[in-house]
Amino acid sequence: MKSKVFVGILLLVVGLVIVYWAYNHSPHAGLGNIVINELSGSFTLSKPAYAGVTIGGIIIAVLGLYKIFKK
Repeated sequence: MKSKVFVGILLLVVGLVIVYWAYNHSPHAGLGNIVINELSGSFTLSKPAYAGVTIGGIIIAVLGLYKIFKK
């Protein structure tokens, strides 16, 4: 029982980190964020990659919630 809850929490955290990372590299960022990303050596995701990474992170987070609350 406890291992399923631990795995669920781990999946939830990983999913949320992925969504947060995708949000920080969003193609919808303002001009200031894009310039800062370019100057710092970071990059901006394309729209399809952004959608894929965000959806993947959400799926992982929802799977984590499912494992936490599954009886």
